[in-house]
Amino acid sequence: MKKIVYLLFITLVVFSCMPDEIPPIGEKTNYKPMLAGTWQLSKFEQIDAEAESKNFPEFATRKDLTNVFPGHPYSDFTITFKADGTFTSAKGNSYMQFMASGNWALDDEQYPSAIVLTSGSTSEKIALGSLADVIVGKVQFKEERKQPDTGKVKIKYVYSLTKK
Repeated sequence: MKKIVYLLFITLVVFSCMPDEIPPIGEKTNYKPMLAGTWQLSKFEQIDAEAESKNFPEFATRKDLTNVFPGHPYSDFTITFKADGTFTSAKGNSYMQFMASGNWALDDEQYPSAIVLTSGSTSEKIALGSLADVIVGKVQFKEERKQPDTGKVKIKYVYSLTKK
């Protein structure tokens, strides 16, 4: 009798742990049309990469620079990505250092991780945060500043933008 109970228990455990069938994912999301439009900077943060790597508390690693200069808020900055592959940016009163206009493209159409801006012979690659946020009208640009001698990341910048 005990053997039957053990056998029944083991059978139950084995079959209850069988993985569910994975449903189909569906169509691939095309993010390029979702990026088209005007985006306004809502938050500009600076991150001390060394402090972050040492797990310092957030107040010691992140600094919100959005309104650090009176009369020159970074939230004045806007960038417009047009469906034809061109862009324009307006820095307003902010101290943003971005190209004023040119062409834009995704670094990879299927699995984008960056936007590439070009103007003449100048090119700039801007890393993207989570593309899931683009669906709800938010995007993050990320930039890293490295030490020239070691190549080690010293400071990170995160630009949070919302679609107008």
